[in-house]
Amino acid sequence: MAARSTERLLNLLIALVSRERGYTRAELREAVPSYAESASDEAFERMFERDKAELRDLGYPIEEVSEDPLFPDDTHGHRYRIPRGSFTLPPLRFTAEESAVLALAANAWTDASLGELAHRALRKLEPAIDGLPEDDAPPLLQPTLTAHEPSFEPLLSAVVRHREVRFDYLARSTDQLTTRRLRPWGIGSRYGNWYVVGWDLDRQDSRTFRLSRIMSDVTVTRKEFDPPEGFSMNEALSHMVSHAPARTVEVLARPGHAQMLRRMASRQEPGTGDGGQRWDRLNIPFAETEILAEEIAAAGPGVLVPQDGDGTAPTMQAEVRAAVVRRLRSAETAVARFRGVTVDWSLKSRKGTRNKLSTADHLSRLLEIVRWVYAHQGAELEETARRFGITDQELIADLNTLFVCGKPGHMPDQLIDASWDDGHVYLSNADELSDPVRLTQPEASALLVGLQTLRTVPGGDSEAVASAIAKVAGAAGDAGVLANAVGARPITDTPAPALTDVMAAVRHAVEQRRRIRIRYVVPSRDELTERVVDPIQVFSSNTHWYVRAWCLGAEGMRNFRLDRISAVEDAGPAGERPAAQEAAAAAPPSPGTPDTVEVVLVTDRRSRWIADQYHAGRTAVVRPPGGARTGAAADHEAALIGFQTVEAVCALVTRYGGQLAVAGPEDVVAQVELWVNSALGAYGSSEPD
Repeated sequence: MAARSTERLLNLLIALVSRERGYTRAELREAVPSYAESASDEAFERMFERDKAELRDLGYPIEEVSEDPLFPDDTHGHRYRIPRGSFTLPPLRFTAEESAVLALAANAWTDASLGELAHRALRKLEPAIDGLPEDDAPPLLQPTLTAHEPSFEPLLSAVVRHREVRFDYLARSTDQLTTRRLRPWGIGSRYGNWYVVGWDLDRQDSRTFRLSRIMSDVTVTRKEFDPPEGFSMNEALSHMVSHAPARTVEVLARPGHAQMLRRMASRQEPGTGDGGQRWDRLNIPFAETEILAEEIAAAGPGVLVPQDGDGTAPTMQAEVRAAVVRRLRSAETAVARFRGVTVDWSLKSRKGTRNKLSTADHLSRLLEIVRWVYAHQGAELEETARRFGITDQELIADLNTLFVCGKPGHMPDQLIDASWDDGHVYLSNADELSDPVRLTQPEASALLVGLQTLRTVPGGDSEAVASAIAKVAGAAGDAGVLANAVGARPITDTPAPALTDVMAAVRHAVEQRRRIRIRYVVPSRDELTERVVDPIQVFSSNTHWYVRAWCLGAEGMRNFRLDRISAVEDAGPAGERPAAQEAAAAAPPSPGTPDTVEVVLVTDRRSRWIADQYHAGRTAVVRPPGGARTGAAADHEAALIGFQTVEAVCALVTRYGGQLAVAGPEDVVAQVELWVNSALGAYGSSEPD
């Protein structure tokens, strides 16, 4: 069925492009084989309207010209056509520097579907590119992008198509869930989070929404709007203020525990206590209560927020303590609710449908193949398949589809001629489809977000990035509006001096191929370690910067988060890379680490991104204990995920209190319960001295 739909779309496209005066609906019904086979007028009308929309979304402007000026609204009297040249790439040229940043931007996405959009855009731009880097070695500095939130793709689509949306939103200030109606003007990232900015139709004012707080599917309506003139997503993101730490809270930590909190502390005092209950006192500056509460809750039984004064008057200390306790209690409830739940892995979650090839995507690939082969007649079959990320068999199936498509009439001399018998691919009789095509707005947007992210890299806000942004937006035919609809700003405007020094030292080691000795906090074991490593690449993953390095102690490739490195010391020239190190260095960057324990996590909509970030092996919809499916249960998903330690699982459960639980194995569930109950129990007893 999918192949037949693609054939129908391709035949319609060829018909609309090949005849300057166009076709009426009745003529198209006869000219396109699938339309001629329609059982009814209604079926044809539905297919035709859907196909017109798909072709327009792919960048082909279908003109509708009335034959009778007295009845311009009579669509049955219209002729339909796509003027030659109306869809071709405008004249432009990318310099070598711009080409290099385009390659970095296309490789930034770790999300498969968005990454494919960006690479599709890059392939379309190749005729205008002054040579892409041919070296297979990874770049020394590579930002990466991940859009965990399910709402990202529909909101991006709504932004570029100017469509109103509807979704359920959990407000941070009130913790209330409400339905919001929005005209989305732009989408972008800052402080490690994705935001959408637009006009709130119910409140009649502009609003900013954090995507991680959208609790429902995003409904994209058919209602269109015009975005305000001069809107810039980057300006909107710049107006967001990340308040400098202006308040301080006292936290008690057991000796040897809470290493990350100790790094955040402005002052530490060794403490004493009776009966072995010794606590160190940490003074921690903070700006946002909830962010600090996440860190404290993640430390579990190793920390405690004591009461302030007599505990009756509301204080900053009491506010933080209450936020931590709320997280721990929510974690306790979630763990108890899903304890012992049986996961039926046959109940596939909808995550598995994201990579399914749509008719529009398949048609887009066919058109790319035509343009590529026309420019490289006789290209090897294997090389061509590899270029499009498909198998030889899939390429042959695509060539067979092209072979049965052509101009109306579909006589042998009107069909596309495709041959590959000698292992080399040749195409002819498809001249109408061989011109480079302008970018679709989704393709341009995916590449533009990557380019905007390059601006946030230290030293990355260059003239080459700025000019590449302008040219990519122009290649989609809507330069001003599209370039301003997506944005990215630095995670922090003024990084901590310690992090700046670490970044500088690590980048120098990467560029000069130097070995370094680092002191590194391992949160999963809550310990401070010393490593000797050969750094290979610095990369970012939305919120954090990492260095990929060959760890001499582990004899393997590891990723180290820069804000967890407390000291860097030069240790001489890096060693020669063995074959295993070269192979590991060629792999794409990922913040993941080797796993030692497999756990079944149950996540709700807010934490579903964890399955992606931790590379879940399997996912499934979860039914609640008792077997009955409810609306709430449909919002939960089981994910089989590998972790380094059980402690890492425990910290995740308390950090995101109430958003996830553990369903197995049983010994891990028991340890998580003990962790949560021990952490919560400390708040019900008298405070230690």
